[in-house]
Amino acid sequence: MDWIEVPFGPFFPGLPGGLLLTLTLDGDGIAKTRAQSLVGGSEALPASGMGAADFVDHLGATDLLAPVCYRLLACRALEAAAGQTPDEEILRGRIAAVERERIASHLGWLALFAQQIGFGWLHRRAARLQLVGMHADLPQIARLRTPLQALADRLERTPLLKPRLSGIGRLMQSKALRGPVARATGMRIDARATDEIYTRLAFEVTSREGGDALERLRIRVAEMLQSLDLIQATRVITAPAPAEFGAASGKGEATVETPRGEARLQLTLDNGRVSDARLDTPSTHHLDLVAQLLERQELGDGLTTVASLDLSPWEVVQ
Repeated sequence: MDWIEVPFGPFFPGLPGGLLLTLTLDGDGIAKTRAQSLVGGSEALPASGMGAADFVDHLGATDLLAPVCYRLLACRALEAAAGQTPDEEILRGRIAAVERERIASHLGWLALFAQQIGFGWLHRRAARLQLVGMHADLPQIARLRTPLQALADRLERTPLLKPRLSGIGRLMQSKALRGPVARATGMRIDARATDEIYTRLAFEVTSREGGDALERLRIRVAEMLQSLDLIQATRVITAPAPAEFGAASGKGEATVETPRGEARLQLTLDNGRVSDARLDTPSTHHLDLVAQLLERQELGDGLTTVASLDLSPWEVVQ
């Protein structure tokens, strides 16, 4: 058949906003794929540098799907550069804020993914729970346990889910993988595993075997329940905020396990201003997987594969 080039995005239902897929189709099969972010690259600094507090806001705006994680990443790198360490309560509260965002992010992904695979009940329920979880306080977080567990149980009982997703977008273990995408292949990599506060909260890495769309769904559901436990253990929720750094100078680096995987930041602080910053994000790496994964797939399975990766076009460094 004649090949035709078809764009999907940047507002295609079931795919993240800002992602443009250009697929060359041979009938209903995918012959070639080009994937690009139309909204990434906001990590660039002005030539004159940026004040520490402004930099935290700036990096927080890098990914609109995980602003708390990127604010924490900036705070940690700045504190490392200035030689500062916040007290225990602040550190625990930040973790709770990040885990709350992880729950909301996974629910947002689940709602979008459900739309892609045609599960209307799942789309409605996940979207409703996401709205509850985004700004939940500790009592509200505790009340999320029952509906989230019920959602997890129903997913395992859904008869069409396993045949619809098993084997779709299968990935092998690779250094390019991060976050739930990596852990769904059996890789036990998670930046939280080396964090002292998480260790004291008895955090353990969750992983699955299989590496397909089904296991990526299952691991995100399991992580939401795990995040509930971590928040309850901290007993405080504190949004990441920058300290006063004065005229401090130095080099700092930090890592944070975002909902999509480990993000890394290196920066230089000169007299209280950030003069250089290097950001490495999970979606930057995962976007490069798309062309190979979609080659010779049927169109519907290809779109499901892309949706299962939970790409954030906002955090793609270009």
